[in-house]
Amino acid sequence: MADFRKWFFALVALAVLVGITADTAAAQSFQCTANAGVPARVRGEGRTELVGDMLLNCNGTVATSTALLANIQIFLSTNITSRITNTTTNATEALLMLGDPLPAMQCLTPNLTSAAPQVVGIPSCGTGSVWETYQNVYQGVKAGDNSLLWLNVPIVIPPATTQVIRITNVRANANQAFSQGQTFIPQQITMFVTVSSSVSIPINNPTQVVAAVLKGLDFAVVKCTDETSSTSVSGQQCVSRGKTDPTATDHSMDALLKYSEGFDVAFKIRKSVGQDGANLNVLFNSSESAYINSLQTSPYGLGSTIGFANTGSRLLARFANIPTGVLLFVTTSQTAVGTTATVTTQTETGTTTGTKAVLVSVTDPTGSGGSKDFPISYTGKYTGCSATIDNGLVQVPLFGGAGAATWEIIASTPGSVETIAFGVETSWSASPSTNSPALTAGTPGTVAGSFAPISSDDKMSATSPIPRFADTSISKTLVEIGACVTNLLFPFVSARGGFDTGIAISNTTLDNSKDLPGGTNKVPFNTSQQNGACTLYYFGDKEDGTSLSKPIQTSGVINAGKQLVYTLFGGGSGIDATPGFQGYIIARCAFQKAHGFAFISDLGAQKLAMGYLPLIMSDSTSSRDTTGASAERLDN
Repeated sequence: MADFRKWFFALVALAVLVGITADTAAAQSFQCTANAGVPARVRGEGRTELVGDMLLNCNGTVATSTALLANIQIFLSTNITSRITNTTTNATEALLMLGDPLPAMQCLTPNLTSAAPQVVGIPSCGTGSVWETYQNVYQGVKAGDNSLLWLNVPIVIPPATTQVIRITNVRANANQAFSQGQTFIPQQITMFVTVSSSVSIPINNPTQVVAAVLKGLDFAVVKCTDETSSTSVSGQQCVSRGKTDPTATDHSMDALLKYSEGFDVAFKIRKSVGQDGANLNVLFNSSESAYINSLQTSPYGLGSTIGFANTGSRLLARFANIPTGVLLFVTTSQTAVGTTATVTTQTETGTTTGTKAVLVSVTDPTGSGGSKDFPISYTGKYTGCSATIDNGLVQVPLFGGAGAATWEIIASTPGSVETIAFGVETSWSASPSTNSPALTAGTPGTVAGSFAPISSDDKMSATSPIPRFADTSISKTLVEIGACVTNLLFPFVSARGGFDTGIAISNTTLDNSKDLPGGTNKVPFNTSQQNGACTLYYFGDKEDGTSLSKPIQTSGVINAGKQLVYTLFGGGSGIDATPGFQGYIIARCAFQKAHGFAFISDLGAQKLAMGYLPLIMSDSTSSRDTTGASAERLDN
């Protein structure tokens, strides 16, 4: 009897084990394999970059006669930034689709709540051959900054034994990964998927690479006439430049703002032709919009919110430290110079061989304002460094030396790494007497180029624009204003051994015809009048070998048409006497047109006297003068 009891318990245990094993085998006979295909290439500057779709291929048998429901959750290795379409439920534009339904067969329940299960078999979803009779599209619900959740999804409905599950419209903050630092191999964005149900559903390869993060944009300021040379606009305070009238028809571009793709299709239009309502397996990687299908009019269609971007890619120029008195003008579209050769490109409505980008705003420093309806007539590309009013330049308002201009991509060329350039003109009217334009004095005016709109919002949002980008711009020098000076070298002066030297310096900026009395003897040079002092630098020593106590002296202001006159022995015009000095003097005068004369003689000029003209020293192109100021040059 004892032996029988031992065998009885052993048989019971064996039966339980066999039952558990059988149940487990039955439950695990349904499984899924994850596959993300080729990872999408995304811009490291982007905060709302579309990652690749995740596909789950599921098959097997289920021990139920009704639908096998499951909760499906994904996690990204960076923040998810898909648009929130319902702020009450936190439902997003990220979609889960069953069976890759055709556009006309897609059925979505819009009144989704995270608490209420999504349901199977919605009679009102549609009838006949046009609509499915059950829901096959589900919106992801925000479950965390990097996670989305789909509740009670019928991943298979008997007697079916297979199911294809597609997760699409997932946007990621690529800049979060990009800021971790680039190596020879791009940073990656990965997606991890989990499935929970009443039975265990294994997933093969649940972690997939869905995006490779690349630099999307290079920016440079180059010469309009030499597109390969970096440049800045260097000018003189006393010389007018460009046109200050925005209605003038003969503006001339000083420089090009050159934007280059880091990889093909980094410049994207808002949506592509045929994208709205296309099949799921058609790729539109030259568009900022995700999967969209606004063609269904039923309340169970996707509508005009899910997947749509607000704009195409935008290119932003932010100006800073622009000197007071300087005006800025920019082109309304791309120029032919500095731009990749025109080929047929795609737009939202078809193809074009013309304009690729248009000015949308000159007021918003983030690049999110304005629209393609900016009140400008676009007549095509600029063909050179000059512009007419017909395809003219637009003035950029400046406040405290800062301003911005934004262009939107309206046509792109898939398969081509593009460069787009916009012309910029800097203009001013010379007025040194009022310090206009203001001298940059080592702090040049700059421009920073970047994608736009710029935003710090790096999480899911219902209101922030799509696309949006981090500010990764680097400022480039755009304009520098130098003082107008003349450097005069008096190579030998002496006030010792019974000799003295007299020096005269004339401010010759009065010869402007409008300032002379009437008559026919006007000299029409139209010189810009300038008033300024002269600083004298003494190089030498006194008769006893000691240095001067004041080796640098500055005169009073010398008005246009007036002179600085003094002698070394006796001084004058605010310059102290320097008896016993012998050497040479450099006079640096704060006006561009200075001329001088030196006269050396014995006291009273009784026995010896001679005079000479000082040398006018070269400007900043010389290694001797590194001040950045421009001097007058004399013809040979």
